[in-house]
Amino acid sequence: MHLRVFNSKKPIKTNSKTILITGDGKSLMSDMKEFLSWEIPHDAGCIGRSVNVYPGPTDHWFNVDACESVWWAKNLLGIPRNGNGILRHTMGDIDGFDVDWEIVDQWAIITDDDIWHGSTSLFAAMCAVAMDYERIVLAGCPMDQKGHWYLENSTGPRWTVESFMAWLEFAKQPDSEKVRSMSGYTSQIVGLADKEWLYERPG
Repeated sequence: MHLRVFNSKKPIKTNSKTILITGDGKSLMSDMKEFLSWEIPHDAGCIGRSVNVYPGPTDHWFNVDACESVWWAKNLLGIPRNGNGILRHTMGDIDGFDVDWEIVDQWAIITDDDIWHGSTSLFAAMCAVAMDYERIVLAGCPMDQKGHWYLENSTGPRWTVESFMAWLEFAKQPDSEKVRSMSGYTSQIVGLADKEWLYERPG
């Protein structure tokens, strides 16, 4: 399965061959601190509230549950890199979002009516692949049940079997080699990101 742009209201620009994708998992702060310590030039793509704490300019914001986050998209915080603003990505022509992605060659495991399985972090990673990033690093996207970084005593989410199946299917694709994670089950599925791997990648 792959994603492609169905429609974009703004030009899609990249500034680096590396992108850091930040999520709202409990591991966000430690993951992000370690990645930033490597001082590797990168673009930034944020999921959910992580845009509020990423310390530099943000290029992209991803939310696959667009209908539930229209207000959020319209009132997005974060520091845009340039006059193009932070590009807001989702699936469907939803008010407040800039880029509408569509699925190409859906996986056979998807047999229900849900448009997406696998978490917004998988959506963001697959968007990044389609935007020709060569090194895609996930921070705060562990797919565990340890809660969110912004709630001290939280637990969850309760991920579905289909969400993990989607990640496992993605890991079989050659372009998954461009993606690694800083922590959690995603790092077990696609591999653990480290400084050496980032320098080995082309670009």
